[in-house]
Amino acid sequence: MKTKKMMLPVLFMLFLLLFSLASPAAACTLKEVASGQKIPLKICLQNDDGKGNFLPIVYRLEIPLKNGETKTRFIINKCCPVPCPPQKPEPGPAPKPDPAPAPEPAPEPQPGSILTEEEMQMLQLVNEERRKAGLQPLQIHEGLVKLARLKSEDMIKLGYFSHHSPTYGSPFEMISGAGIAYRTAGENIAGAPTVDRAHQALMNSSGHRANILNAGFTHVGIGIIDGGPYGKMFTQMFIGER
Repeated sequence: MKTKKMMLPVLFMLFLLLFSLASPAAACTLKEVASGQKIPLKICLQNDDGKGNFLPIVYRLEIPLKNGETKTRFIINKCCPVPCPPQKPEPGPAPKPDPAPAPEPAPEPQPGSILTEEEMQMLQLVNEERRKAGLQPLQIHEGLVKLARLKSEDMIKLGYFSHHSPTYGSPFEMISGAGIAYRTAGENIAGAPTVDRAHQALMNSSGHRANILNAGFTHVGIGIIDGGPYGKMFTQMFIGER
């Protein structure tokens, strides 16, 4: 045994066997060293509980001598293993794109109102003039609104600007033809790019102003259509109900 310990160089072969609850892992390093030389070894192990905590392990170290015998063995029961380099994480599933936001619903018309935003704006201007004159506000008449829009469309389509329509005749014929009963009636028409411009033009005309401030009128229909040489065509139809 003494002779064997003094033999140089010693062929050093490390067999590492790992015994644990997990599947066995083994590492082997082969190196020729001088007798008594200390060799630091770093062994890459992956023997943990999945949370970074190393489980109990046992190493068996075999040092064969140069003559081929392997009589010297050591059992190491405690060791501080060097963790393996971190593995690249497996790519997870691609994130799902955020769903497109649902389009906001269009605002619903106010109950009882069939007017567009511009038609409602003109009604407010008309009734403000009547309020300042001490008159009752005009109420919207659904049938008159439809007729006023038809008249504005007709003027744009046929290219005329007149109270008499080649299609429907006079305002009184148009109202009567629609089956609307009235005691008194009137009509205002205007062409302008905006509601404010049209309203100012009507108020600056004595005849049209008189219709807006007529105390005998109780209902109105307003029809505003885009188009024509002025940008927009405006028709106001008034009646005083029987």
